[in-house]
Amino acid sequence: MRRLAVVLSTSVLVLAACGGGAARGRAPVAAGPVPDVVRQLQVPDTPDRIIYTPPVSLAKPPDTTAHGRKPRS
Repeated sequence: MRRLAVVLSTSVLVLAACGGGAARGRAPVAAGPVPDVVRQLQVPDTPDRIIYTPPVSLAKPPDTTAHGRKPRS
């Protein structure tokens, strides 16, 4: 009986602390304009920022000369 009371009271406290179901209907509050310092650090959302890697052709052997191996002499 005592354990049930502890579980129920803990559940009520957690729901009250999280806002319960009443917080769902509220719209998020805007924090205001972004400071200039943060704006300088943000990446612009353009397709140019994506790094392009061309597709690999599995029909031809891989290029092994670009790994900096020294030729045998």
